[in-house]
Amino acid sequence: MSRTTSLSPWFAALNLLIALACVGILGGALWLQQTQGALPCALCVLQRMAYLGVLAFSLLAALGFRLRLRGLARLGLWLALLAGLIGLIFAAKHVWLVFHPEQTCGLDPLALRINRWGVTQLAPWLLRADGLCSDIPYLFGLPLPLLSGIGFVALGLLTGISLPAAARLQRQA
Repeated sequence: MSRTTSLSPWFAALNLLIALACVGILGGALWLQQTQGALPCALCVLQRMAYLGVLAFSLLAALGFRLRLRGLARLGLWLALLAGLIGLIFAAKHVWLVFHPEQTCGLDPLALRINRWGVTQLAPWLLRADGLCSDIPYLFGLPLPLLSGIGFVALGLLTGISLPAAARLQRQA
């Protein structure tokens, strides 16, 4: 039995931890929305969708590690990294808008488009864009999009730790 195969439960647990972190981040966003009145803007919703992607693909990777299926684990990891990178791009754009408020001009046409998507209709309480990109809350003295970007980087690093292990994963005989 190879060292990576014997460690696959640990990598499965790591990916479950990444998925749990995504649940916590999304839960925090919903808490801010419901209790503090921080309505999500279009970029917030796109970041939430990216966190949902990281969550789903981390669960897929965890399943791959648990079943010792190299292809499934690697697919889940690469897709989680892609979702995180996309989320990081949206967070970076949002941070830029925070520091350049003159660039925002009322209701974003992107929000209108997002609000018509089928997935938004399934979970409007999570994915409906009703806020303005310039009206963002601060936590710990930092704008929320900056914290979101840091979250994407941290989750990406944790996901990246699993990649070498997934490449060497072998099914036990």
